[in-house]
Amino acid sequence: MFNDKNKCACTFSIFAENSPGVLHRIIVLFTRRKMNIESLTVSHTETEGISRFTLVVNDTPRNAEKIAAQLRRIIEVLKVQVSQNEELIYKEIAFFRIETPDAHTRQYIAHHVVRLGASIVSIDPEALVIEKTGNEEEIETLFKSFKNVKIKEFIRSGRIAIRKHMSELNNTAETFKVMENQTRIDLQ
Repeated sequence: MFNDKNKCACTFSIFAENSPGVLHRIIVLFTRRKMNIESLTVSHTETEGISRFTLVVNDTPRNAEKIAAQLRRIIEVLKVQVSQNEELIYKEIAFFRIETPDAHTRQYIAHHVVRLGASIVSIDPEALVIEKTGNEEEIETLFKSFKNVKIKEFIRSGRIAIRKHMSELNNTAETFKVMENQTRIDLQ
């Protein structure tokens, strides 16, 4: 087995054809290995017909590489890369709806919003909606700073990430265009 001390946040960048069932096939691989997905984001890429799946799991790099090898066997999956936090620029976005029954509470919230780099995006008589973009720790810090007020609603996105340095994934547009052209040639 492995030592829990070796676990870390492993971020998977998976490029795949944008077709029905691909997400399911990806998720099933993680489920079979009993890996809990901490974060999942799916978006279009700069190449038409290609989606990027960004998944975060807390596991050992060794186990992450094993599942990456399995992911590469899925027909629609074109590229897979596993990265650790120090290799990435990554962010999430969170929204907080906070009850504001009085001016003192609004002032308290505004202080924390400014101090922690968030912003107020909506104001109504009963509540403020706060937006925070940052890493998991920054969002958690803001969440904890609101412990003395009533958070009526909280939602956060999954991680979006890009490698700090040029890598094979930074050339995806060119790679996928070559693959697309090759497919057209093969079909003719």
